[in-house]
Amino acid sequence: MVHVELPEFVRRDGRGDPDVYRHFDWMRSTMPVGSVVGPDGEGTAWLVTSYEHARACLADPRLSNERRHSATATEGEDEDEGDLLGKDPPQHTRLRKLVSPILSRGAVARLRPRITEVCSSLIDAFAARGTADLVAEYAWPIPWAVVHDLLGIPESERMSASRCIDRFLVAGYHEQQRQGRPTPATDELMGYIRELIAYKRRHRGDDLTTVMIDGFDRNDIQSEAELEGMLYVILGAGQVSTGPMIAAATLRLLEDPAQLTRLHAGETDWRLVIEEALRYDAPVQTSVSRYALTDLELGGVRIAKGDRVIVSLAAANRDPARFPDAARFQPDAERPSHLAFGHGIHLCVGAPLARLEGEICLRVLFDRLPSLRLAVPAGDTAWALGPELRSPREIPVRFDPELVTPSRPQPPASHSPEAG
Repeated sequence: MVHVELPEFVRRDGRGDPDVYRHFDWMRSTMPVGSVVGPDGEGTAWLVTSYEHARACLADPRLSNERRHSATATEGEDEDEGDLLGKDPPQHTRLRKLVSPILSRGAVARLRPRITEVCSSLIDAFAARGTADLVAEYAWPIPWAVVHDLLGIPESERMSASRCIDRFLVAGYHEQQRQGRPTPATDELMGYIRELIAYKRRHRGDDLTTVMIDGFDRNDIQSEAELEGMLYVILGAGQVSTGPMIAAATLRLLEDPAQLTRLHAGETDWRLVIEEALRYDAPVQTSVSRYALTDLELGGVRIAKGDRVIVSLAAANRDPARFPDAARFQPDAERPSHLAFGHGIHLCVGAPLARLEGEICLRVLFDRLPSLRLAVPAGDTAWALGPELRSPREIPVRFDPELVTPSRPQPPASHSPEAG
């Protein structure tokens, strides 16, 4: 049985959903671009909370993703790192071009049978009990399995789900406090990454790791640091951003059975639920930091060269100027597009895979467990802040084991570009 234990710093005491959005509402109405203390306590940082300004920032070439442009950066900082998220063009363009084809909507559709199999096997593990925690036993283990499959890593070579997710969450938390500088958790993960690369060099296949190794051999990836950094970002982001999305969407449906009735009646569909969950409960709360390349003005505020700009994706996605009735969870085809995956050249390259995983995991879960219900009152489920990530900490549920439907055999994988 795959079971994920979230690290202690996200296992907050107490029940219920902390109302972070009322603070965002206040900031958006009073200072949509406001000065805040930076994550590491150094330099000047600006938090952007309106949709209009957030979208503009995400596509503004005057804002760099590279830490070396920070007013507090040290000489030579991050020049040899392979972090796709922390690079500007042309380096970013070169690295993204290498992996984009295998992560396209059409390409990831071939994973549909395998994702369905993963979801069903996890349900099989707790089906006879009649109880489960859908965070630890379902939502978080799914992307751990899927991203390792995508990378071509067999089960015998994988770090356990609980350890792998724990290390990425801990590393992300502490790196944010230390402006991206490595931590013991980072070092452990980089050791794991190097072991995976060494294994895949001996066992190449039809997978993303082999694509990256081949790119290294052609000099499309120009250093071992870039190769390791690319794999680190894909492996980490593929788990710690998708798990919260699945958990939030699952919880919102369980809290509102009327939405499930609409789904089963064909009045809406699973993809709309995923899009609304991404908007309503942005799993990644903020963008990566951006640094002003020159003095500029944003929302009537002067941003100095070297200042840090942080876009609150969560606040932008609840902006009533963009989303009517923004504080209501309402899967609807008429909802405008959101910023949960970012915008511009740094739009999340893994978005098609995340959407496909979300749609499949919801469909399989509620089809196989028709009597599924929360084991606690609606609204009492605890949430965790990571601090960039936000997820239900646990989703305790009950169901009738006698009503569990059997898993269905899956057809062979298809390479057709069906929707995902």
